[in-house]
Amino acid sequence: MNDELSTELLYGMILSGAKQVIHTEEQLNKLNVFPVADRDTGTNLATMMRYIVDNLSLTKDTSELLYQLAQHGLVGCCGNSGLIFSQFFYGWTQYSFAEKTKVKLNEFVDVIACGYHSAYNSVSNPKPGTILTVMGKWVEGYREEIINTKVNLHDSFERSFNKAQKALLETMNQLEVLKKNKVVDAGAQGFVNFIDGMLKFLRVDEESRQKILEDRNLENNLTVISHEFEDVTELPNFRYCFESIIKTKNENALVEYQEWLNSIGDSIVIGKGPQMLKLHIHTNQATEVTDLLSKIGDVIYQKIDDMILQYNIANSINKSKIAIVADTMADIPLELIQKHNIYCVPLQVKINNHSFLDKLSIDYKTTLQYLENDINRVGTAAPSAAIVARTLQFLQQYYDSIIIVSVGKALSSTYDVILNQANKFREKLISVVDSQLNSAPLGLLVAYANQLAESGKYSHEEIVVKLESARKEANVLILLNSLQGLIRSGRLSRSMGFIGKLLRLKPIIHIDSFTNKPKVIGAAFSKRGGWSKLTKLLNQLNVDKKVKSVAIVHSDTDQHGELFGKYVKHNTGFTPKYITSVSSVSGIHTDKDSFSIGYINQDIKI
Repeated sequence: MNDELSTELLYGMILSGAKQVIHTEEQLNKLNVFPVADRDTGTNLATMMRYIVDNLSLTKDTSELLYQLAQHGLVGCCGNSGLIFSQFFYGWTQYSFAEKTKVKLNEFVDVIACGYHSAYNSVSNPKPGTILTVMGKWVEGYREEIINTKVNLHDSFERSFNKAQKALLETMNQLEVLKKNKVVDAGAQGFVNFIDGMLKFLRVDEESRQKILEDRNLENNLTVISHEFEDVTELPNFRYCFESIIKTKNENALVEYQEWLNSIGDSIVIGKGPQMLKLHIHTNQATEVTDLLSKIGDVIYQKIDDMILQYNIANSINKSKIAIVADTMADIPLELIQKHNIYCVPLQVKINNHSFLDKLSIDYKTTLQYLENDINRVGTAAPSAAIVARTLQFLQQYYDSIIIVSVGKALSSTYDVILNQANKFREKLISVVDSQLNSAPLGLLVAYANQLAESGKYSHEEIVVKLESARKEANVLILLNSLQGLIRSGRLSRSMGFIGKLLRLKPIIHIDSFTNKPKVIGAAFSKRGGWSKLTKLLNQLNVDKKVKSVAIVHSDTDQHGELFGKYVKHNTGFTPKYITSVSSVSGIHTDKDSFSIGYINQDIKI
C-alpha cells in the first residue's frame, strides 16, 4: 500500500462510506436525542447518502469528483447533521491539488482539514460533543500520525479512525442530554460510520471492492423514523424547520443577513456548494426568509416541516387513530388544520426560476404581485415526492392508518404523485381518495373526513366509502372577477377571452360532474350581480336538498370576504362553516377579487 489515493480509489471509498451510513440508518435514529429528540438523524443522513450513491459518477480527475460530491451532498442533505456533513464535502473542493488524478497522503490530510473548517464555519453556534467535535479530532489525529511517523495510507487511516472512535465515545460526557440518555451523538456516530466505510474499502482486495460498489441493497432499507412519545419532550421555540437551496454565484450572499437570521430563528446552518447555497433555520417567518432568498438567487428546492404540529401529534392523545392528510389545494383555515392535527402536503408554486411551497413559503398576496406583471412566468406543480414520503413516514408512527384526501385527479397530477408514494409504504393501511374537487369543497370534504375519524364510530374502510359518497354531492360556485385566470390556465382560449374582456364578463363556474373539470355555467356584469346569482344558485340547490354545509373562499380582502359571508347568510340562511383566503395554487387558476361558495351535503361541525 503506497501513500497515494487515485481518483478511482477515492471514488470507491466515498461510495463505501455512504453505503455504510445507509445501512446503519435505524441505529442512528435510535441515538438521536440532540438537538431535538425527533429520531430522524439516521434518516436525514441516509437520505443524503442515497442521493450521493445514485448520482455520483467516476470522473477523469479528483477535483471534478469532489465538485460533484459537494453538489450532490448539498442537494440531497436533510436536517442539521446532513447539512453540516454536506459542508464537510464542500470544504474538500477548496483544496488545490498538485496532480489531477492522485492525492498524496499529506494532501489528503489538508483536504479533510478544509472539510472540517468548512463544516465548523457553517454553524452559527457550534457546541462540543457533536459531529463537529469528532470531525476535528479525526483531522487532528490524522495529522499527528503523518507528522511523527512514516506510515502508509492504510495505517494512517486506521490509526486516525481509532482516534475518531475515541472522540465519539467522549461526546457522551460533553453534552448533558447525551450523558442523561447514555448515548453518543447521532450525527457524530454517522460521521464515524462514514469513515469506517471508507476504511473498509481501503482494507479489502479488488474483488471485495467490486462487491461494495455493486451493492444496491439500499432502496428497501428505508427505515421508519422511530419517534416515541417520550422523545419529543419540549415544545419547539419556533414553528417551522426550514430548509432551502438557492442557486447563486455568490457563495457569501447570506453573510450580511446573518444578524437578521439570528434575530428571527435558531439552529441556523448555512451550507455552500458549487454555485449553490443551502439554509437551515428554525423560524416562524418562512415567507420572509423565502422572500430574502428569492432576491439573492433562484430558489430551487424547499422543505418546511411544522415542528409544533409534529410535537402535538407526538405528545397529545390523538382524537383519532386515523390520520387525515390533505394537500394545499384544499382551502381550509390554518387554525382548523392546526386544531385538528390535519397534515397538509404543499403543492409547488413555480415562479420564473423559483420553486416555492404553497401556504408555507408563499401566500396568494405575494403570488398576485408576480401575476400582475406579464413578464413573470407563473405556474404550479405537484408536491415533491420526497415531501410526500416524509409525511407518510412520520404519520405512520402515530396512527393506525392514513387517509389522504387529494385534489381531483382530473385537475392535477398531485393524486398520482401521492398514490405512487403511498404504494411504497406497507406497514400501515393508507388510502388515497380522489376527491374530484379543489379549493372550498375539497376543504369541506377534508373537514368531513376529520369529523368521521375523530368520532371514533367508523372504521378506516367505512370512512373511505362515506367520503366517496359525499364527494358526489359536493361542488363549488365561483364568481371570477375576470377571465384572466381561465386563459392563463389554458381552460379558455385567448379569442374567447378577448370577447369576454370586451363584454367585461364575470364568469360563474362549477366543477362539471362528467369531466370533473371547471365549467362556465353563467356570467355577471358586476360583483354585486354575481353575488346575487351565486346565492340564487345555492338556494336552488337547497330546494333540491343537496346542501347542508357551505364554506367561503375568496381572493379579495379579508374584509370583503367577511362581507360576502354575511351576504350569503342573509340571502340563503347558510352560515359559512369558515371563510378563508384562497391558496396560491388555487388563486393562480382563478383571478384576484373572486369569490366562491363550496358546498357539501353533509353537516360539518368545525
